[in-house]
Amino acid sequence: MVEVTSQYKSLKKSLIFKFMVMAAVSLLLSLMVYVIQYQIQKSSVTLLQDNTLLAAHNTLSRELGDVRKVVQLLVADDILKQSDEIALLEEQIQIHFVNFGLAAENISQIRWLDRKGQEKVRVNFKTGQAELVPKQQLQNKSSRYYFTEGMEHSQGEVYISPIDLNVERGAVVTPHEPTLRASYRTTSDNFVLDGLVVVNFDLSKTLQQIKSLSTLQAQIQLINGEGYWLLHPQKEKEWGFMREKSMLTLGNEDSQLWQAITQLPKSQELIASHSHATSFLKMNLGNKNAAGTNDIVVLVEADDSVQNEIILRSFIIALACAVTLISISGLYLKRSYRDQRKIIKARSHLEQEQQELLAANTKLQRYIKQQHQLQGELIEAQRLSSLGLMVAGVAHEMNTPLGGAAISLSNAQLINQQLKDKIDEGFTKQFLESSVEKIDDNLLISRVNLDKAISHVKSFKEMAHDRSNDQLVSFNIEKVISDLLLGLKSRFKASQVTIETYIDVKKDITSRPGVISQVIESLIVNAVSHAFNELDDKLIQLHVYLNQQGDVCITISDNGCGIDDSLRSNLFDPFVTTSRKHGHTGLGLYLVHEWVTSVLNGKIQLVANTDLPEGIATKFKITLPIVQKSTVS
Repeated sequence: MVEVTSQYKSLKKSLIFKFMVMAAVSLLLSLMVYVIQYQIQKSSVTLLQDNTLLAAHNTLSRELGDVRKVVQLLVADDILKQSDEIALLEEQIQIHFVNFGLAAENISQIRWLDRKGQEKVRVNFKTGQAELVPKQQLQNKSSRYYFTEGMEHSQGEVYISPIDLNVERGAVVTPHEPTLRASYRTTSDNFVLDGLVVVNFDLSKTLQQIKSLSTLQAQIQLINGEGYWLLHPQKEKEWGFMREKSMLTLGNEDSQLWQAITQLPKSQELIASHSHATSFLKMNLGNKNAAGTNDIVVLVEADDSVQNEIILRSFIIALACAVTLISISGLYLKRSYRDQRKIIKARSHLEQEQQELLAANTKLQRYIKQQHQLQGELIEAQRLSSLGLMVAGVAHEMNTPLGGAAISLSNAQLINQQLKDKIDEGFTKQFLESSVEKIDDNLLISRVNLDKAISHVKSFKEMAHDRSNDQLVSFNIEKVISDLLLGLKSRFKASQVTIETYIDVKKDITSRPGVISQVIESLIVNAVSHAFNELDDKLIQLHVYLNQQGDVCITISDNGCGIDDSLRSNLFDPFVTTSRKHGHTGLGLYLVHEWVTSVLNGKIQLVANTDLPEGIATKFKITLPIVQKSTVS
């Protein structure tokens, strides 16, 4: 018990150490899971930002490309190049501008300014309606940057101004109208008017479409070349340069990011990643501008909560992984501890049982040895009993010839005494001859009876010699059976049993005649003892013949009550008997089986009921080699 307790303590220490190691490994794996999960979610956000950035860039690029084509298409009409009467021509130009503006959804204004900046023709468009501005309301735009920069371009070039808010009469129009102005330089050589055709494009829908692409992980910002926001998730940060709020720039909010953007090569579109939460693209409107005011930066940035959400989500997954791994490890070690305790306990019980089993085995060996001794003594007793029965039978058979010889000798002695008595008195020749003849007859009868007794003794002597000799010899089996039946003759008479013998083997066989005699005797005695009840006709048949393989077959059958089916399967096991109350041990057939299989190298079987001939209830069949080898198991 002390040893088991010590093993329990050692097991507990070992499992605690294993748990600490497994917990450390679980934490390390969870850290790896955190890093991997963080990278996966970071990559997912970056991929979403890049896709959103490309979508916004494509939308804006498509709009700018359409702007150039629209302006070129507008000025390509011949009406702008005719030299008709000025009043009629001006009306035609207005109609052309109206029709063209109504056909284009995003045009908010078309103007033709002379080289001094004075508006000559102006058409406003709003909610699908065209408004011709009267001459008295036309304005001079010579001070506006888009006029001066547009006039610097040569004929055939489309100038696109930076995006800003529409301004009328010095004030920003409300609600705000994000506007992109595209102009085309016209000269008097090819056009009616030397000046500038200016088309205002309302970008409200375009910016709204770009803004609709935004998500919490990818919020779109549009920034002009000076760092002011044109589009921002926080609307109050937009159009700072139009509202005279110079602090509302990306440079003031994130100087490092703005520096990275401004350092990109000019006239080159490039996607760069500033951090896990920001991607940007810089594009140029295509105008020659050394200051870079015509640059547009499309920036996609995640909300501040995204970074915390990524960290939190990665941490939760890693924590769940750690808890799961540690829990599994704990459950495994707990179960292992319980199983190991059972194993230790079972091993202790097993060792105890082994000791008990060893003691029981030693005791059993002693009992087996005693059983073998008793079994040997019992076999010897069986043989002596059988021999005793044979002696009684031979004695009974010798009683008749010896009795007859004694009577004959007594008669001869009486006649001899009568002859002696007559000597003194005198006797006749006839009397003498008669007496001598009677004496000879009695002596002859005595000799015959004595010869018969001598034959019985000789047969018994040979059988006793065979029973005591276990050597292989060549013998006549008919002679062995004849000697055996002579010894059993008296028992047959007492039991009123008739035995019929059929000996078809005439040549000698090589085997152990004593054992064969013992086997046949045991089977016959078994039949006499168990087979018959009160039958009037008790019959035992003994048949010896050679089978097709040349082996000797001996069958002993009877017409008794037969053997119960429940006993057939274990009939040759030791101690199987139905007459234990009559003193039978149940070893008879077991010994017969052992003698036939182990000593005679043969086979014995109980013939099945279906194979029995009519009138026969039980039949044993013994098969022996005609020449037995010397090996005995």
